[in-house]
Order: sequence, then C-alpha cells, then structure tokens
Amino acid sequence: MREVKRSALVNRPPAELFALINDIESYPQFLPWCTHALVRSRTPTEIVATLGVSQGGLHGEFTTRNTLEPDRRIHMQLLSGPFRTLEGEWLLTPIETEGARVELTMRFAFANRLTAMLFEPKFAATIGSLVDAFVARARSLP
Repeated sequence: MREVKRSALVNRPPAELFALINDIESYPQFLPWCTHALVRSRTPTEIVATLGVSQGGLHGEFTTRNTLEPDRRIHMQLLSGPFRTLEGEWLLTPIETEGARVELTMRFAFANRLTAMLFEPKFAATIGSLVDAFVARARSLP
C-alpha cells in the first residue's frame, strides 16, 4: 500500500477550505486530471461522489464515501473503482492569523498488480498535486 502526505498553510479560514474541498462538482474546473465529478448523495455529514480521472495512460473513475466533520475533517473511503484500497483524510487546523493548515493523507493500492506497476507512481503524483491545486484555488477566490 502506498501513502502520500501533503500539507500547506493557507490564509483562509477552515470553513472556507472545508466548503472548497466539498464543492466536488467544481473539481473539473481546476483539477486538470479530473474529467467529471458526480455527487451521488449529500447530507450534512456525508457525501458519496464519483470522480473521473485521466492523466497520462491512467483513465478511469472511482467512488468514495466522504464522512464530514464540518470545518475540521473529511474522511474518504472507497466504494468502487480500480483499487484494492483507497482511503484518505483532509485535516483543517486553524492557525492564529485567521488561516489554516491543510493536511491531506491518502493511502491506496490498485487491485491489479500490472495496473499498480504502471500507474501507482502517476496516481501518487496526482494525489500529491491535490493540496497545491486546492491552495491555488483558495488563493484565487475573492
């Protein structure tokens, strides 16, 4: 199983970042590898969504259940897709200057060994770019 961890400091309150991360329908607008995003269900404590991915030779989609702790934490669990396992967590920690520390941890393993050999490094890089993409998006908003 592979694990990717990234973090950043952002001069935005946790509530704004939480809303940005949960605006799944907007992902194709600012994540270049995201071909489509479909929210299948949404409640105040849970989102089930499917993301399409296309980067290099990696093409496909996966569905996760995201458990929400408003303005603080989002825990993602795989429901379907080309993975044996996929789980992750966004943590939002307030900092004194009205900003937040954003942390993303993702653990994954592809179900197929050949797919894993071919695409694991590419998918790890894609995950690694997520924090940068969300930080850039947060900084670009008024």
